[in-house]
Amino acid sequence: MAMESLSLKGLRALVTGAGTGIGKQIALGFAEAGADVIFVGRRLEPLEKVAALAKEKYGTTGQCVAADVTVAEDCVRLGREAGRIDILCNNAGASIYGKWDSISMEDWRQVFAVNVEGPWRLCQIFAPQMAERGFGRIINIGSVYGIQGGNPALYPGMDWDIAPYFVSKHAVHGIAHYLAPWLAKSGVTINTLHPGGFAGSEMNEKAMSERASGLSEMEKAFQAAVPMGRIGGPDDISAAAVFMASPGSKYMTGQEVVVDGGWSAW
Repeated sequence: MAMESLSLKGLRALVTGAGTGIGKQIALGFAEAGADVIFVGRRLEPLEKVAALAKEKYGTTGQCVAADVTVAEDCVRLGREAGRIDILCNNAGASIYGKWDSISMEDWRQVFAVNVEGPWRLCQIFAPQMAERGFGRIINIGSVYGIQGGNPALYPGMDWDIAPYFVSKHAVHGIAHYLAPWLAKSGVTINTLHPGGFAGSEMNEKAMSERASGLSEMEKAFQAAVPMGRIGGPDDISAAAVFMASPGSKYMTGQEVVVDGGWSAW
């Protein structure tokens, strides 16, 4: 019974930002668990590569939709083209570097448009449909930096100041916290998944690009900061997401799940 409740067979999952990084890892995890996945992102080519990989490895049916979650018309079109959605994973994210005391409001709003407004729009589109059918799972991807402050010492050699990212990721859980009681009796759950440092994420890849051989200074700093002593891997994040997307998570809503190797436990 417990294992059956973790299966996603017969369910349709939509993942934004599915072409790279954590979104790719989660989308492949859903496919492995049996879901039909709608891969969404701004660029079609990486989506098609991930969809082909999912079909090759797991034999699942996939659909790729190029859409920008900051564009209202794209979100509406996505709602039409995606069809029935049982699982919505709002993963698409953005960050802009800049000094907190001088970053422009244009840059600030750009980050919030992706990280907060996009998930909110898609919740408005898909959650009512889920509620009508009596089942739905919504997972908003936050960040370990959505539950704590940042430590520039973890990013040696970088001019590291990403205030819009921090504040927007704190706001992400506000969506789940607010909507959970409204949706609770409909069979729809909504929760926030906060990843720590993960290999393959765009932010970490950029920070680690200094590597020539062995560990970069940033990787050494991360290993010292994380009790488990390592960066997260694909199975670490996808397994948590599969549980949150599954029928077995039916009594959990409005909650925050942190997958960070113990980073935030210090």
